[in-house]
Amino acid sequence: MSIRTLTPLLAITASLITLTAQAETTGTLTFIGQVNAGTCNLAAGDENRSITLPTIKISDFDAPPSTGAFDFEVSADCESDIRNVTFLFAGTASAGNAQLFSNTGTSKGTALQLVHRVSPAFVIPANGTPAQRSRKVATSSHKAVIPLTAAYHKTGAAITQGTLASAVTVSITYN
Repeated sequence: MSIRTLTPLLAITASLITLTAQAETTGTLTFIGQVNAGTCNLAAGDENRSITLPTIKISDFDAPPSTGAFDFEVSADCESDIRNVTFLFAGTASAGNAQLFSNTGTSKGTALQLVHRVSPAFVIPANGTPAQRSRKVATSSHKAVIPLTAAYHKTGAAITQGTLASAVTVSITYN
């Protein structure tokens, strides 16, 4: 074989290799992810909290059915996409008045009244439907704050001296 024949043959072979190396291939990249809604939790100080009501006297009940009102707030810390928080309250109803939370302390004739402090004020009943025992609050600056008032309230039985102790559970849902 002459060099003249070999040169074109090598050029053709090299071009075939180049064409093979330049062949087009396609593929698909698949991406999978998850977008979750934000969360909201009771503020750290409100998860397990003791609230001390002011000391009262039996005579404080002479005219009004409730006395010793104490204002406080319960709050939830939320992420930026949370717009509303619903606070749901639950507890054991007083035997003398199902609107009140039972007193497990030593005073007789008294129970706890819980009020959502809005205008007009809204009594949160111990024994009611979830709709009656819950309040929806809009968030502002990543917080939902519900203003509440707790007070001693007459149950209808004779009032005796002693302590008032009552447990109310609060849970939240949000959107």
